[in-house]
Amino acid sequence: MQTVAPSASSPHLPLAPLAAPADPSALNVVGPGPDDPHEPGMVPHPLDEARARLDTENRLLQALNDAMSFRKVKEMREMLVTYRKLDPRDIDKNQLGYSVIADCIEFPGEASLAAARSFYDTQRHSPLRRFVRRICFENSN
Repeated sequence: MQTVAPSASSPHLPLAPLAAPADPSALNVVGPGPDDPHEPGMVPHPLDEARARLDTENRLLQALNDAMSFRKVKEMREMLVTYRKLDPRDIDKNQLGYSVIADCIEFPGEASLAAARSFYDTQRHSPLRRFVRRICFENSN
């Protein structure tokens, strides 16, 4: 298997604007039955507004992860502005986690460490806890 190293010059993909969902009748969608045809070029489901939004959020999270890996705080903060517009409720506290990590990278010290400790202790479900631990507590900048 061939792997490709991430580009240091541009660690995130540009986000495509949310377009109107495609007409489901125009797509060749795989049917739900086990005997329904499944040919090349068929799509597993129509791309509706909810799926397009989820795809945009997933691409944004990957771009945030890439920027975090390269310690590009300015890009992280710009993407967090976009993320807040996309998901203002932040139910999973991902925006908070990325913000805490950006603060640890940009402003290491007692204040960022206290915020990191609070996030780590209260957001036990978050996959960002490991990055908070590595970047903020283990200081692996």
